[in-house]
Amino acid sequence: MAVTHTWSVSDQLQTRTQDGLSEVVFSVVWRLNSEETVDGKTYSISSANQISLNTDNLDPATFTSFADLTEAQVVGWAKSTIDANAAEGEGVTCAEWEAGHDRNIAKQINPPTAVETAPWATANP
Repeated sequence: MAVTHTWSVSDQLQTRTQDGLSEVVFSVVWRLNSEETVDGKTYSISSANQISLNTDNLDPATFTSFADLTEAQVVGWAKSTIDANAAEGEGVTCAEWEAGHDRNIAKQINPPTAVETAPWATANP
């Protein structure tokens, strides 16, 4: 089975009045949850961060009012901003976040190291 990645944003959005528009979302907390189930056991990892959205050049004709926002739309903004920041050398892309989660889960499934009791240790001290 493959790792499933789910992007979401907190329902607490930071807003401000800008360019004559009210409730302009300018900052969100995004979250990436990833999981894979192998032989009935689920392995998972989660990452989250706050990100400032680019609110330059708002167009009143295409502006979505706060009441009409959807989570999918705001997740799209967050992911676009993550990728744009990475293109400018700040952080990593969404695909790189997901690849990192893939690697982490793979290590959970098949740990590269183990902790073992030394052969001279007794079971009952």
